[in-house]
Amino acid sequence: MEISTVIIYLKDLFITIMTLLMMLSPAFPAQGVPYTAENPDELITSFAVVSDIHVETNNPEAYANLKNVLEGIKAGENLDSVVYTGDNVMNGQILESLFFYTAVKAVNPAENNFVVAGNHDYGNGAGDYETLRKNYLANNLLYLGEKIENDYYYRVVNGVYMICLVSEKPSTDDFTMTGAQLEWLEGVLEEAKAANAPIFVFNHYPLRYLDNDGTEYSEVDKAELGALLTEYGTELFIHGHIHDDIDANNFYKSYGVDCINLCRVTEITEYEAGDGIVVEVYEDEVVVRVRDFIKGEWVDGLRYTY
Repeated sequence: MEISTVIIYLKDLFITIMTLLMMLSPAFPAQGVPYTAENPDELITSFAVVSDIHVETNNPEAYANLKNVLEGIKAGENLDSVVYTGDNVMNGQILESLFFYTAVKAVNPAENNFVVAGNHDYGNGAGDYETLRKNYLANNLLYLGEKIENDYYYRVVNGVYMICLVSEKPSTDDFTMTGAQLEWLEGVLEEAKAANAPIFVFNHYPLRYLDNDGTEYSEVDKAELGALLTEYGTELFIHGHIHDDIDANNFYKSYGVDCINLCRVTEITEYEAGDGIVVEVYEDEVVVRVRDFIKGEWVDGLRYTY
């Protein structure tokens, strides 16, 4: 590695560390623009979802965007949860995870933080997959106090089922799912049905990326999973990975399931950073609005009801 490259890397790392220290300092409180639910008196729960943060030690601009996004999310007056739908870090490295989880813990944008694993969190097809998976489980416990026995898991918030799925094989672009995960999911869906509870499913990959290739890892196909989610009345399947800017095309149906495709929230090249969604759950409907958490503005024309 050339000396000039090392100097640039160290400079970027220094800026990232200083940003982290600033976030930890009580002298720099969150500065997000406040926002409220449309009908707070009738609200069951509300949560924000962002995706593809890609924290990287030599990318201080993306890390600064993460700081601003978290502060923007925290400004929600009725928010109960935040979901991060994978690729939270770039390479699965310990230092990257330290920056991501410490940022979430420092800002503490909501009482509940659901961290979904994506391909980059597990090394993007390279590295020791099982070690990275164990690190993910350990980080959730160490930084967020969230003990999850597996990297697919669920929690119930105000009677609403929040289900996080995961790809079970190291890859860059494939959603692989074992029969064991599908069986687990069906059990959770049965539990939610018995409770007459709303169901939301989160995954890094879109549903259409799942295919049955006949291996021990991929024993499930997209039609089978779609049919199961539809059978139990899943409200939304929310994912990232594609890095498309958010517009009307990101709200679509796939194999009978209403889906939302989220952009890279810290994007610094193709479009402006900051966009995610706020989901409001009511007795008779679900309202989804796109919000630029950095600017503190709702995005015109992107409001949907289910």
